[in-house]
Amino acid sequence: MPRSYNGLWDKITSWENLVGAYVGARKGKKTRADVMRFHCDLETNLCNIRESLLDGTWTPQPFNSFERVTEAKRRQIQAPIFADRVVHHAIVRVLEPLYEKKFIDDSFSCRKGKGTHAAADRIEQFIRCASARWKKPYVLKCDVSKFFPSVDHGTLLDILSRTIREDCVLALIEKASIAPGNTTGKGLPIGSLTSQLLANVYLNELDHFVKDCAGCRYYVRYADDFVFLDQSKEALASAMDDVEWLLDTHLRLRLNPKTAIFPLSQGVDFCGYRIWPTHRLPRKRVVQAAKRRFERISREHAEGRAGFADVRAVVVSFLGYMQHCKGKRSADSALKRMLLRRR
Repeated sequence: MPRSYNGLWDKITSWENLVGAYVGARKGKKTRADVMRFHCDLETNLCNIRESLLDGTWTPQPFNSFERVTEAKRRQIQAPIFADRVVHHAIVRVLEPLYEKKFIDDSFSCRKGKGTHAAADRIEQFIRCASARWKKPYVLKCDVSKFFPSVDHGTLLDILSRTIREDCVLALIEKASIAPGNTTGKGLPIGSLTSQLLANVYLNELDHFVKDCAGCRYYVRYADDFVFLDQSKEALASAMDDVEWLLDTHLRLRLNPKTAIFPLSQGVDFCGYRIWPTHRLPRKRVVQAAKRRFERISREHAEGRAGFADVRAVVVSFLGYMQHCKGKRSADSALKRMLLRRR
């Protein structure tokens, strides 16, 4: 029987938790205008949040919506205002430790001590084990189609209620985590801290089904991308059928049509790298994107719109990525696009 908890409301609304939530929400954003305005009257603002939570009048403001374009895709971001972000942090600070006990070790997205590099390390370890164990292992690479817009609110609340006994906490999570005005019964906003935790809670159902019921040993998930390794295409086809059944009947989700089974000898494209038993290479798309960034920052520096600190941040980010793989020629090729001179 899964363990459930009482007393969470008092912890979420405690003064100490709200102060800690404020500190977490402003991390890396201290110089933003909205954060500084909140800080100027900090005690009053936190008191107002706490009182409105306790008397049941707290209501989130409309999210700030904007489009973020990356080399991979366009995403519609819905970010809460700073005061509401404090409430999100207050919720996560209390709930996250409870769910960390329930998550499997091989889930790596938005968790302390995890992340993309740890996920890549883990799948590389599994690849080596599978290669040593089987003559010709295969890979099943999956991702969920339109995951965040497809999360079913009713299913999510049912899952949460197995751990959280207090209706007031469930109501707060629902109010805080669903974008104001969303009456579709589906969807979590990309850009909200609570969405990161709730996404892991939702897909934890899949994780335990795969590990505990299906008995798949070589399985790693990062967000809505996940990889299986096994000795035959038939075993992975059966695993895919099981996953599709669970997603459809229990989580109201679908696999992306790009889901595929292929020989491990082709390498595994996962968490930004192409991984084999013997080595790891950078993803071509990432290197091409770095070249474009270097060309852009070079132009901006020449025009006086970017300083050395901006240039350094771009270079350090790329080199930090490259140090986890073999790609000296790719790195050199990309860095050649960096030409610093003033006009």
